[in-house]
Amino acid sequence: MTDETLEQVKRNYEKFRNLCALLGDRSEAVLKMVDELGDRLAMCPASSKTSYHNAMCGGLVEHSLRVLSYAKKLNETLKLDVNKESLIISCLMHDLGKVGDLDQERYLPQDNSYYYQRGNVYRINEDLTLRTTDTTLFLLQHYGVALTEDEFMAIKLADGRYDRANESYGLDIPDIAMLVHHADVWATKQEKKLARTAL
Repeated sequence: MTDETLEQVKRNYEKFRNLCALLGDRSEAVLKMVDELGDRLAMCPASSKTSYHNAMCGGLVEHSLRVLSYAKKLNETLKLDVNKESLIISCLMHDLGKVGDLDQERYLPQDNSYYYQRGNVYRINEDLTLRTTDTTLFLLQHYGVALTEDEFMAIKLADGRYDRANESYGLDIPDIAMLVHHADVWATKQEKKLARTAL
């Protein structure tokens, strides 16, 4: 990793952390979680494959900040008036489970050169039993971070119809869940585009 890249990872992490300080009476619990996850969160990729998105050190935090930026724009454009705190916590935490659980990382360095050469730069830790979304919600409850029902739904349904477990909800979901999902999709598309132009 270059010094420039490391500096960008640090800047993104500080921005992420500063936004977590804007969560009112939940800030203390969220900051405790962020600080304890520390480098695991700061360095975590957003995916395991270069063909997907942000499969790089710091990719998760960068992705989460981009999701928040897009969600804010959508909220303003559509005049949905979704609460600022709810947007921050739902967007920044929507993929938190990608760091892994309390003890183990989800993404491990790829140790197979065949897969690495094909863009699988990380491998998934098979010792983890909870899915990413469930791990996110577990981590939040472990640190005593209370969510509203709408925030819970926004995190649970962030992958929208891409996650078959969400199919039963259809369109009967709160506005914030739609915002987070669509912001996530657009952020991912942007990141994939950036990755292609970097090649």
